[in-house]
Order: sequence, then C-alpha cells, then structure tokens
Amino acid sequence: MTISQAVLRRLGVALTVAAAALWGLWQMCAVARAWSEEPALYFYEPLATPRTVYTTSEVSSIHFDLVGALAIAAGFSVTDAATIQLYSQLTDPGVITGARVYAFQATSWPAAPPIAAVMTSTFCPSPTTTGPQVSMGSTKLVECPGCFTSRYGPYGVFFHMPHDRPGELGALRAWAFAAAPELTGIATFGYSSTVDFVWLNVANVYATTPCFVTTTQVVDTGGIAAGSLAALGIYLHSLGDHWSHGACIAAADAAGKPFAAHVAVPPGDPLSPCHWLMHEAEFGDAQRFPDSNRTFSGTLALYDALLDYASQSDRPIYRPIPLLAEGGHIYNALYEFVHTATAENPAPRRRIADELRAWALYTRATNPRYWPERLYLPVVVRR
Repeated sequence: MTISQAVLRRLGVALTVAAAALWGLWQMCAVARAWSEEPALYFYEPLATPRTVYTTSEVSSIHFDLVGALAIAAGFSVTDAATIQLYSQLTDPGVITGARVYAFQATSWPAAPPIAAVMTSTFCPSPTTTGPQVSMGSTKLVECPGCFTSRYGPYGVFFHMPHDRPGELGALRAWAFAAAPELTGIATFGYSSTVDFVWLNVANVYATTPCFVTTTQVVDTGGIAAGSLAALGIYLHSLGDHWSHGACIAAADAAGKPFAAHVAVPPGDPLSPCHWLMHEAEFGDAQRFPDSNRTFSGTLALYDALLDYASQSDRPIYRPIPLLAEGGHIYNALYEFVHTATAENPAPRRRIADELRAWALYTRATNPRYWPERLYLPVVVRR
C-alpha cells in the first residue's frame, strides 16, 4: 500500500467514525433538551383560537410558552408577542410545522477554511493528524439546511452557547436592538482527527473532533432586519441559552476548551458540568435541583431584555408591568414556573405561562396604570 493510500484509508476511518459520532450527538441531543424542545410539549399557533396543538413539533416551555407570556406583560400587542414567541422558538429547529410551515429563509454560509490555513491553531497541530472538516457546519446534519441559527451549522456555538461578551451576546443584542445595522457573528468549524479512537468515547465531541477554528463573519440573516421583532426573538433565545449552558460554558473556559459542548465524561472530569444529561436538573425544587436557581435567574434576564426593548419601541404598546408590581405577581409566577415541576414534566410550566399571560392581559386592560400614554383610535400608540 502506498503512503497516499494509507493516508486516505486513515482519513476514511476518521470520517466514518466522526460521522457515527455526529449521528450519536444528534440522537443524544434529542434527550438532552436544555431549554429546547421538551417531551410532549407541542407547538400551537399563538394567535389561533381555540388553541390547537400540532404533535409534529415539540417546543420549549421557556423559549416558546414563557417568552410569549412575558412579552404580553412587557406591553407588546398580542400580535407582536406572537412574533417574538415564534422566532424565539424557531431559533432552535429552524422549521416548525403548524397550520402551515414556519421556517427561516435559506441563507449563505461561510466556507470552512482549508486545513493548510488553520494549522497554526492550538487545536490543529499538523496536517498529519487532522482530517477534512466534517462537523460544525455540515449541511447534511442541520435541522434546516441554510437556517443560519442551526445548532449544527457554523453559527451553532454563537447562537446557542454564547458568552456574555461584546462579540457574542453583545453583538446579538446590538443587532436585535438596532444598535448595529447587521449581525457580526463567530463561525466555528471542526476538523476530524486521523487518530483512531475508542468507540465509548464517540459521544465526546472533543475526542472525535479535536481541531476547532473560528472566523468572524457578517451573518446572512435571510432578510431578518436589525431591530425587528424576529431579531428580538432570536436574541432572547440566545440569552436564554447563555443561562441554560452557563455552568458548561464556565467549565469549558476553565478547561481551556474553545466552547461549551455536551460531552460524555466520567464523574469528576473538569467538563462534568457539560455532561449529556445536565439539563435534566434545570427545573424542579431548588433543594433537590440547585441548577434550577440558574434557570430562574435566566427567566428574570429574559424579562429585563423585553422591558429594555419595550422602553425604546415605537410600536403600539402598553406600559409594562414591573417585575415586583401587583404584589410581585410576575416574580412569583416565574419562581413557580421554574420550581414547580421537574424537567421531564413540562405540562405545569405551560399552565403557569398561560395563567401569567391571561393575568397580564387582564391587568393591563383594567388598570389605568398600564394603559398607553396616548390613544389614537383605532390604533394604540406610544408617545
């Protein structure tokens, strides 16, 4: 066998194992749901009455149900709140099927840098141990090919595991609040290893794909404009994911890893906060599930962001209901939402979100304190 044939054989083995690893990652992500899709919590049309659920699409109790309720409490119209709620959820799958199919428009993605151009990276030691790009941008594995927020696309880390930094959450917020005319994001690309690995390590992204490189790009957002309600929904999703993955992000930073990823590691490993089932502890009684306290902080951050956007909005809008007003009703509802039921039981969370929404609609309609500053029939506007 010639040297070139040997290299090609090893690359073939690496790509085969990496492909199997990625399929394993795909399957396991369906279990480790984070604030993402929850079992048997199905999509409904936010504006449709009566409510019809569509069992083809599972949703998140936070990204979908709670964001919609909090948007109402923050003063947004029912129609605007539905848009925010929809795009907050769409940020994960890219496609949701209801009475019609909701999807991001197809976009262009940045090309992966060639191996020869990335060998100076700490995680890419040499061409002899690094194979072709197989993940973090593979169009064969994304939920919605061309959806720029895809968890399996080059911007997956940027949208779903962001740090609270100017170039990450800061960039998303600037775009959502129209402080920047376009979205500049970090694209992450992974390259396989030509070194043989043990099958039991197949679910550890750092074992199967040790070589990562990043580039900064202007994101093609498929026509979603800066400052739009859709952009706000996307930012809220990323803000929520920052809190949801908070412990994992910190662990990856401490371990010198380029990003926070779900991994299969033994107990006591520095990356154990990133283990596959970490999100199963994000809801429930605070004593049994201390991670739920981080989830609660995340819900408060979501409402703060909605209030900030509302304060500068020129859309028809009610005066927001402060977090601690009305006997602290919103604060107490959020606490109950997070701590009442465990992760595998999302039904109580949907009920609490629905109750919060109904309460906010009634309160702002009947209490002059929350009425708009000026009223021009038939449209309510803000001065």
